[in-house]
Order: sequence, then C-alpha cells, then structure tokens
Amino acid sequence: MAYRRLHRGLALALVVAMTSSVMTGSAWAQSERQEQPIPATPEEDLTAIQLTFRREKPPAQTLFPEIRGQLQELPAFLRDSTIALQPRSFYRDTVTNAPGSIKVQEAWAAGGAVSFATGRLFDVISGGAVLYTSLPLYAPIQYDGSGLLLPGQLGYAVVGELYGKVHLADNLTFTAGRHIYDTPYLGPFDTRMTPNTFYGYTLIGNTDEIWKDGPSLRYGAGYFATIKLRNTNVFQSMSRAAGANADNGVGLVGATMDWGRFSLGAVEYYCQDTLNIAYAEGKYGTRLTDDIRAIFALQYADQRSTGANLLNGGSYFATNQVGARVDLGYQTGILTLGYSGVSPSFAMQNPWSDNPVYTNALIQSFQRAGEQAMVVGASYVFTPHGLIGIGASAFFYQGWTGTAAGPPTTESEWDFEVDWRPEIKQLSGFWLRLRYATSNVNQSNTLTTINEARVILNYSVKLY
Repeated sequence: MAYRRLHRGLALALVVAMTSSVMTGSAWAQSERQEQPIPATPEEDLTAIQLTFRREKPPAQTLFPEIRGQLQELPAFLRDSTIALQPRSFYRDTVTNAPGSIKVQEAWAAGGAVSFATGRLFDVISGGAVLYTSLPLYAPIQYDGSGLLLPGQLGYAVVGELYGKVHLADNLTFTAGRHIYDTPYLGPFDTRMTPNTFYGYTLIGNTDEIWKDGPSLRYGAGYFATIKLRNTNVFQSMSRAAGANADNGVGLVGATMDWGRFSLGAVEYYCQDTLNIAYAEGKYGTRLTDDIRAIFALQYADQRSTGANLLNGGSYFATNQVGARVDLGYQTGILTLGYSGVSPSFAMQNPWSDNPVYTNALIQSFQRAGEQAMVVGASYVFTPHGLIGIGASAFFYQGWTGTAAGPPTTESEWDFEVDWRPEIKQLSGFWLRLRYATSNVNQSNTLTTINEARVILNYSVKLY
C-alpha cells in the first residue's frame, strides 16, 4: 500500500509540476553529484574541491534585455545592476518501513529565489540581496518532515543573502554579510527548497589573469559567524548548528589548483570548542584510448574535536575518512566506481554542508564509525541520439560496518535519475529532475527499508 501511494504521489506531482512550470516559468539551477546535472563527460563530473571558490555563472537567459539599454545613462552602480529569478517546484515523498511501523513524509512546495545585485560604485564597491521562499502547495500535516517546509508544513521566506563587496582587484574580492559559499564542508547543501547561507567575512581570489598559460589557482580565507540551514528561516551560530551548546564561528582557509589534466586542493576549518576539519583532494584525467577517457580522484578528510570538546560531552575524539573514485567515459556515457572508508574511532560529521565523499547517496551517507562503502554506477546523456538535453543515471551503493558503530550493519541503496535540460534558447536555465531511491538497512537481522521519490523543477533567468 505504501509503495502504491508513493508512486501515485510521484505521478500526480509530475503532472501538476509541469503545469506549474508553464504558468510561472519555473525552476532554478542548483554542488557535487546531488546538486549537479548528469554529466556528459568525466570532465563535467565535478568533485567538491573543483567547486570550491568558483564564481557563480549568471543565468544565460534575459527576459527584458531592452531595459539594459534604458539604464546606459545612469551611474555604473545602477547601470550594471541585475535582477534574477530562480523559481523552484519540489515534490518529495519518503516512506520508511521499519519493523512494526510505517512512516510517511510528503510535501510539494513552490518558491525559489529573487536576487538583486548592483554594479560597482567608484569601480570598487558593490552589493546584493537574495530573498528565498518556500510555500506549501500540497502538504498534509500527518506527513510532516519532508524538509521542504518548516515543521508543521508551514511556508517561509528569508533574506538569505545581504552582502557588500569590495573589489580590491579584478581577481581579488572581500565580501561581508550574508552570502552563499561552496566548499567541501561548508556549502549550500542545496537539495531542498532553499540552500544553506552564511553570515561572515571572506577574501577570495584567483590567478586567472596573472598566469594565463600556467596553473589556475583559486584561494580563499574567511570567518563565518552564523548559518541559515537549508530548511530554516533563521540564522544560528556555526557551533550550535553542529550540536554544541556554545556560540562560536568557523575560520576557513584553503586553495585549489587546476593545471591541465591535474587538479589539487585543500581546505581547513576550525570552530572553537567544537570541530576542526581538514580536507584534501587530488584529481587526474587521461585518455586511455582515442574513445575512452578516465579520471582518477582521491580524497581525505580528518576531523577532531577542539577546546572543550562540546560535540562529545567533553571527551576528545578524532576520526578520518578516505575515498577513491574512477570515472571512465565513452562518448556521452560514464561508468563510475568508488570506495570510502571511515576510521572506527568516531563517525564523520558534516553539520555545515552536504557530505562531499564519493559514496554519498540520495538517502544514505555511509559515514558511520568504521563503515566502508563502495559505489558502482553509470550515466548517459542522450543528446547525440536526438533526445536533446535528456540524461539518465543508475547507481548502486553498498556499505558495511564493524562493531565500532554498534551491531554489525549492512546498508545498500539504489539511486535512479532522469534529467531534462532543453537546449533551446527560450528555455535556457530550465531543468527538470526525476529522482527515485530505495535503501535497505540491516542491523542485527532487523530490516528497515526507505523509498524516496523527488520531482524537481528548476529555472534561472535574468529580468535584465
């Protein structure tokens, strides 16, 4: 019965969401595999470190380009300003079957973001703001907990970004205020209606204009006082978001380098009395034959408590996780193999971002103490065969733990996805995602099954 209800809800949401997109022009662009479109080549299958400190690309489509011409006589602060719409429709239905109980979490929400960014004042200062919203379209109170809305299936709106920038050079910017950032363990986690955003101060730069024929270096440092988690409308201290009874922020410093087929990066995070994280990743691409390309990636994360050790009741802990991944590409198809392993001393934490590890799945994160996991999957983009902008993927995950995390546990999950991103000028920025996952967790011969369906419509467009 639960399966039939899940599938009926998925079909209903798809029909209604498609109608909504025609009425509102809806949807928006969403970091890592959970937030990125299905790639057509291994080079497009970006990892967490490759997304770090990158400049966000503006929407390609403009609804009223003539407005830009009408602003030409104004100062650059207004002349170069932009207003963008990023509407989103999101349906999520999760059914958890545990011994003696069935739990349903379901909602369909619409909203997204409206953003305004100024041009530069004196060619140095600029600013911007982003309003995020999530409003219920179908939200039975008995199925609360989807994460698309506030508790009680309530809608919300929040000024998630309100910032000023000082452009010290074309390739060096100081930002203060509420803003969105994308790093491995401090990022948008944009898999619900609205992303994580942060209040803080950062200095981010690159060498693209300095070493045009050499390596591309991106670097950044900053301090983050508070975070608005992806499914809330309030900001709280970084330490409280991690679970500590204190109000401390996070200091960050890191750099990434791309040079031909090779990329390397590292980021350090420090939160007093709470958590210290060090993350490093390397990636290398090569061509095995004329038709087959390969990318090899390695990652390592080290985590440990700091100061008063508030995350573990005053007791010190230290843990780590390693990961490896291989992407083999042929035409627009990719075969992916991956592995990760967690130290048996403590479970991995990711309170300020999505899990950046290669074995992160739609439902399970495979981060328990002592847990090892593997993933095998394939994706294909059908554009060369006349199905323009359509891609599909299927991934299988298997995890297993030792006694460090309690009784021996095995976890498995299948993830399926179909994307449509039409390559039509009028629909540039449109992205439809159909996602389905089924997960089994077997602990001490007790089986829990989770089935989840998502229908997501994203759109991104500039007014001028």
